[in-house]
Amino acid sequence: MVQLCQERGLTAEAGDLFEVLTATPEGSLGGVTSFHLIEHLPAGALDRLVRLAYRALRPGGVLILETPNPLSIVVAARNFWLDPTHIRPVHPESLRLLYELAGFDPVERLDLRPFPDADRLPEIDLAAIPPEQRPLADGVNRLRDRLDELLFGFQDFGMVGRKPGTART
Repeated sequence: MVQLCQERGLTAEAGDLFEVLTATPEGSLGGVTSFHLIEHLPAGALDRLVRLAYRALRPGGVLILETPNPLSIVVAARNFWLDPTHIRPVHPESLRLLYELAGFDPVERLDLRPFPDADRLPEIDLAAIPPEQRPLADGVNRLRDRLDELLFGFQDFGMVGRKPGTART
């Protein structure tokens, strides 16, 4: 991935995450990104990552972290644990709080990778049932929507935080 970024003219570096961020001059980066890393970090390391990224970012810089979505029961109970190196799921509101405590403003959650329709709970086709049964079926569909969102929802989420201030060009 680093080589691909460099081939496209981007500055990218491989190394220990915390050593690289600690050695990065304060306010020198336009962005820090991490995809499916934070669920592998031990306790306390995520807060350290967010704070080090904030320090390294210039005003207007962004921190983007993506991780499996524990708000989906299917992800939290099944998919997450397929990777034996995962340590713990990260709740979106816990991550948002770490961003805000570090000073990021605004902070935005992105819901990513919805489950395919074929994997989700089927909906009752109201047109296929007698009219007198449609109100009941509609109620069942509304309950299905709530259950479906709880079970499936999105497979991943991203958190995007911007360091306050005006970005340099």
